[in-house]
Amino acid sequence: MQNLKSIALTAILSSSALLSFSQEKEIKTPEQRAEKRTEILTKKLDLTAEQQTKVAELNQTTAKEVESIKNNNSLSKEEKKNALKQLRESKRTELRSMLTSEQQQKMDKIKEKRDQKREQHKNRKGN
Repeated sequence: MQNLKSIALTAILSSSALLSFSQEKEIKTPEQRAEKRTEILTKKLDLTAEQQTKVAELNQTTAKEVESIKNNNSLSKEEKKNALKQLRESKRTELRSMLTSEQQQKMDKIKEKRDQKREQHKNRKGN
């Protein structure tokens, strides 16, 4: 009987922990995503206050444009993909123009690491 109670208690605690974990992943607004992205870039690239302001504006604009593209039902899936790719490239170019050469090198290293991780993940998934 005691064993049954402990199993039931464990099951209840496990399920409540899973529910609370799943509820923590909330859908973020474009503004929230832009703010988070700015925080990450500020930390990783050691942005100045002036750079933070410019990057925040760029991230806000980009996040809204991404949302607009994703919600545009007149575009095909392929057109959305191409539009998002073009937007990412133009954002990257504009962002690089705001950075010092040292910060650009840091950003390049971050991108290189991210690309390597993606490639490793793709290789594991494909095998």
